[in-house]
Amino acid sequence: MLCQQAIHGVRMMSGTTREATVQRGGRRPASLVDSQLQHLESMVEYLARGGAAEGGHPLDHEYWEKRLRVLEETHELIASQRRRLSRLSDRLAGELRIGLKERDAA
Repeated sequence: MLCQQAIHGVRMMSGTTREATVQRGGRRPASLVDSQLQHLESMVEYLARGGAAEGGHPLDHEYWEKRLRVLEETHELIASQRRRLSRLSDRLAGELRIGLKERDAA
């Protein structure tokens, strides 16, 4: 098995799984991003609607923007995933502007 991996350049995770691992310095495959994007979209929508603000947890723009950057920097994204990231980033920027206006008005 090790010889086969060395010859074909395939690295496997240790243990019983047979998923290919990320090569050192490489990016993770796009297939691993969709569930994370769905989570981020759901959370930003929930927070933007004020759901968390009712519980005393305002939208932390820096945190969510960092999460988006990490996805972009660590995964090989396809075009549709890049568009989703862009829409999320735009949504966060819009929410930040709204929040600043409300704070300045108060």
